[in-house]
Amino acid sequence: ESLSSLRKRLAHKHELTEATRRDASKVKSQISGLRAMQKSADEAAKADFMRDIASIRRQTDEARIQLEERRRKADEKEASLAEVRAQLDELQARKREKMREAREQREARLVPLRGENERLYNKL
Repeated sequence: ESLSSLRKRLAHKHELTEATRRDASKVKSQISGLRAMQKSADEAAKADFMRDIASIRRQTDEARIQLEERRRKADEKEASLAEVRAQLDELQARKREKMREAREQREARLVPLRGENERLYNKL
């Protein structure tokens, strides 16, 4: 082979090597860009996730506060209900006592009338 032919082949191989290096550089640049995009997407996803967590925590805290308030109100109502039940029991006991007294008084008023009825019946 001649020297000029070797030089042409060598020049061609240098051109191919340069083209390969340029392609590799482009690929490396694309990979770098993709990594940057991925990192950006990861950071955005992480930010969304953190916002979601914060929102869920706020909702959980609000729900816990509401639950505590409802429990407190329920406890108050339960205490009030116990008082009302005690008053009702007392009123029912008084009513039973008054009914018993009324029956006794009625019976006491009827005893002389029954005696008078019996006396008049026996006269007939």
